[in-house]
Amino acid sequence: MPAVRDDAARAEETAPPPPGPETVEAAPRRDRSRRILVTVLLGLIVVVGLVLRLRNNGYGLPYVYNFDEAQHFVSRSVNVFGGELDPRYYQNPSGYTYLVFLALKLWYGVFGVHLHYGTVAQQFFVDPTPIWQFTRTFTALIAMAGVLATFVMARRFWGVRVALVTAALLTFAFLPVVYSRIAVTDVATFFPVALALYGSFRLLEDGRLRWYLLAGAGVGLATGFKYTAGLVVMPLIVAAVVRFFRDKRPVWRRSDAWFLIASGVVALLCFAATTPYVFVHPQDALDQIRQQAQAAGQIEKLGQAQEGGFSYYFHTLGWGFGWAALVAAGIGAVIQLRRDLVRGLMLVSFPVVLFVYMSIQTRYFGRWLLMMYPALALLAAIAVVQVGAFVAGRLRGRLEGRRWGWAVPGALAAVLTALILIQPVAGDVRTSNVLGREDTRQLARDWLVKHFPQSLRIVIEPAVQTDYFLLPPGQRNGGRQFVQGFVRDLRRQQKIDAPLGADTTYAATLTPQNIDAYRSAGFCLVMTNSLTRGRAENAKVPKALAYYQRLERESLHLLRLSPFKPGRAPVPLHFDFSYNYYPTAYYRPGGIVDVYQLRNCKQLTGRVAEHAYGVSGLQKGVGSAYAPPGATSGSGEPAPVPAP
Repeated sequence: MPAVRDDAARAEETAPPPPGPETVEAAPRRDRSRRILVTVLLGLIVVVGLVLRLRNNGYGLPYVYNFDEAQHFVSRSVNVFGGELDPRYYQNPSGYTYLVFLALKLWYGVFGVHLHYGTVAQQFFVDPTPIWQFTRTFTALIAMAGVLATFVMARRFWGVRVALVTAALLTFAFLPVVYSRIAVTDVATFFPVALALYGSFRLLEDGRLRWYLLAGAGVGLATGFKYTAGLVVMPLIVAAVVRFFRDKRPVWRRSDAWFLIASGVVALLCFAATTPYVFVHPQDALDQIRQQAQAAGQIEKLGQAQEGGFSYYFHTLGWGFGWAALVAAGIGAVIQLRRDLVRGLMLVSFPVVLFVYMSIQTRYFGRWLLMMYPALALLAAIAVVQVGAFVAGRLRGRLEGRRWGWAVPGALAAVLTALILIQPVAGDVRTSNVLGREDTRQLARDWLVKHFPQSLRIVIEPAVQTDYFLLPPGQRNGGRQFVQGFVRDLRRQQKIDAPLGADTTYAATLTPQNIDAYRSAGFCLVMTNSLTRGRAENAKVPKALAYYQRLERESLHLLRLSPFKPGRAPVPLHFDFSYNYYPTAYYRPGGIVDVYQLRNCKQLTGRVAEHAYGVSGLQKGVGSAYAPPGATSGSGEPAPVPAP
C-alpha cells in the first residue's frame, strides 16, 4: 500500500535547502527555526481563537435564552450531582453531558473552587451565572482541543503548511465560533472526528489492527456526542474496502474484513461508554430517537421557510464556513481526487453523505453540519497550500540564492488564508460586540420590574425560560416576579383541545379568544417577541394573525425594544440568523419586544388559584389555574370565574 502522506508534503519536509552560502551546520538551525515558527503560529491561532470565544461569554446571564443550551445538557449534568446518572433524555447522546459533569466535578470538587452557595446543584438553582460561564468556557476549550487534534491529523498526512491553514480555517470559521460560545454538544465532535480520520488514513498506510481500532474509537466517540457524527465512519469504510480488494490473497485470509468488524465493536463500546443508558432503557431511547427523527425529517418547523434543504445548507456553508473557504474546499477536493483517488474519496465521502442526509430532512439548522467542518477546513487548506506552491514555483528563478526563499510558499499560503478569513473573522468580531450589549428581553424585564409590582400577572411569550419569571438571584424567597401558571395552563388546555396530529406549538395555538381569557383573569399586560410572533407571520397562521391584530387593536402600546441598528430594516425571523446575529443589522441580542396593555381590563397581581376542573379520564383531579368555558370543578359545580 502506498503511504498516505502527499508527495508534495513529503517533498516539502525532505527537500534540500536552496542553493546559497549556508553551511551544513546551518541546516539544524533552520529546522529549529521552522519548528519555533510553527509553534508560535499555532499558539497564536489558538490564543486568538479562544479570545474570540470567551469574550462576552457571560451574555444574557443569569438568564439563558437559547432553549437547547438551557434544557438539553448542562441542566442534566447538574442533575448528576444528585446521584441520578441516567439523564432520561436520549434525543441527543450523553457524551457532552457527562463530560461537562466531570469538568464541574473536577473544578469545583477536586480543585475546590469556591461557590457562593456551596454546591454546584444549589448554586445552579439559586444563581446559575458561574456555572454557565464555566460550561461556556469549557465548551470553547473543547472546540480548541478539536482544532489541535485536526492540526495533528493534517500535519501527519499533508504536512505542516496544510495543517496550519486547516487550524486557522477551523478556528475562525463563523459557525464553530458561535457554538463555542453556547454550552451545547456540537463543537465537541471535532476531536473524535479528527481521531477517526487519523485512524482511517493510518490504516490505509499499513492496515494494522491498531489503526482500525483507533478509527473505530473515533467513530464511536463522535456518535456519543452527536448521532449524525457517526457518518464519519465513511472514510473508514472506504479505506477498508480498498484494502480488501487490493489484497490478492484468498478471501478468508484477508484480514481487513475482520479488522473492520473489530473497529465496529470498538465503536459500539465507545458509544456505550458515552451513552450507556441507551442500552439500559432501549425502548425509551428508541422512542425518543424516533420522535426526534420524525420531527427533523417529517414535520415542518412552524415558521421555517421551506426553501429546501440543499439550498438552505449550501447557504449556511457560505456564511457559516465562508464563501471563499467553501470555494477553496471545492478546489481542494478536485486537487485531492486527481492526486490520489482513494484519499480524495476518504476526505470527500463524509461531508458529502452528511450534507445529502441532512438536506433531505424537513428541518434545517446550520449547526447540524458542524461535525464536517474539520474535513472542509482540510480540503480548503489543501487548495490554499497548492496555490501558494504553484505561485512560488513560477517565481523560482527570482528566489534562487536567497536565504528566505524557502519561506515564500508558506508566506503566500498565509496571505491567501488571511484573505479567506476576512469574512468569518468580521462576523466573529461583530457578533462578539453584539453579545456584549444587553438583550432586549433583559431590557424589557428591567422596565417591567421598575414600573410594576411583584407577582405581576402578565402574558410573556415563550422566548424566555422559566427562571425569567422568578425574582433575581439572591432575592428569591418563594415569590415570583411574574405569574406564569395561568398562561401555562391555558396552553395545556389548548393542546388537549387540539385535533389529533395538529401542531401544538405556541404560535399555532393562539386564537383571538385568548384575549378574553386574559381579561377574565386580570392579565392585562402582554409582552410579545418577534422570535415567537415571527413564526406565526412566516407560516401565515390565520388565528394567530387575528390574535395579534386584535391585541394591537384593543391595547395601549407601552414599550417597543428593537435589537437592530437605527435606520436598519428588521431581519425576518430566521432559525439561524435570529439566534446567532450574523446579519450586520443587529446591534444587540434578542428579538423585537413589544409590551401591550389591554383596555377595559383590571390589572391584578398574585398567583391564580388552581381548581381540579377535570372530572374524567387523565384530566380528572388535575389542578389548573385556567377554567375552560363550561368547565366544572371536581365537585361538579361550575368553575369560579375571576372577577374582571
